[in-house]
Amino acid sequence: MWTHQYLQQQNQISARDMSPNPFPADGSYSNVFGLEPNYPCCTVNHPQGFPKFISHAVLASVDQKSLTQIYFGPLAVKTTLSGIGADVSTTLSGIGADVSVNVDTNYPFSDNVKITINTNKAFDYNIRIPTWVNKQASIKVGNAAAKAFTPDSTTKLQKVSVKSGTTVISLVLSADVTIENRPQGSVAIHRGPFNYALDIPRKSTRLNTLYPVEPRASDYQFDATESWNYAIDPSTLKFNPASSSTSLKKPIFDSGAPPLSISVKGCLVNWEVAGTTFAKPPPQNATCTGDKVDLKLIPFGNATCTGDKVDLKLIPFGATKLRISEFPVIKA
Repeated sequence: MWTHQYLQQQNQISARDMSPNPFPADGSYSNVFGLEPNYPCCTVNHPQGFPKFISHAVLASVDQKSLTQIYFGPLAVKTTLSGIGADVSTTLSGIGADVSVNVDTNYPFSDNVKITINTNKAFDYNIRIPTWVNKQASIKVGNAAAKAFTPDSTTKLQKVSVKSGTTVISLVLSADVTIENRPQGSVAIHRGPFNYALDIPRKSTRLNTLYPVEPRASDYQFDATESWNYAIDPSTLKFNPASSSTSLKKPIFDSGAPPLSISVKGCLVNWEVAGTTFAKPPPQNATCTGDKVDLKLIPFGNATCTGDKVDLKLIPFGATKLRISEFPVIKA
């Protein structure tokens, strides 16, 4: 289907015409997955993201003497650094460095990034290091031993002096699972570049077909088919990485496609709905209504369980259509 939402929520238990409309400046249809819900501008802007991401991933310095990698992803660059040798060479043949860069990685679904650089002249290659990397993160240049990152304190750039020939740079961007305090005593779960969420099972309903000759140009609503009102025990969070041999599914942000997740114990709590289509703020001091179970977050505050704890799975936020990503915390 060719659809997107105009608006979405951290905690979204349905995606449909909102009743009552909670948005002060946007229409109630903003949550529907459609070809152009609420405004048509997103339909043409949406596909610009990845091309612009790739085209701005590696930048040349103003003096054309160095390259800086801003973003990580599978990409290749060929360029000439015209500033190399310009201040010392007396001939045009001595000016400029021909450079090719190949980045081999499954990032952000893997911590490993391999950068292969070929050049006919030495130059500096700078790499932006995310602030969330932990103490186990490392860089390895050629056959040298891996070492911890030592980025510039101001620019956060790690400089690598690249010699003429082939240089291989291996990065390990390991990170810790982190807990962010959110409103109402709730918590959000992060690891590296991803915000993680509970993927709510759903059913879809086609609302219309905008163009009879193209059935993918339709509007859809989604409704939850299973419970969503979970609180979690943050002390049980566990990151489940992808295996090194994992090949990524396409499209990677489909539900169930990301190869990594976070598991956590959670339980059902009393958590009310506002109107008929969206959840109220998460309950504070929540008590379980049943047993704890295992949850899985794909990439809230003190609630009482109404059941047993169960295992939940959290996945990256972007792979969910309906989700909970700001959780109540199980009352101790």
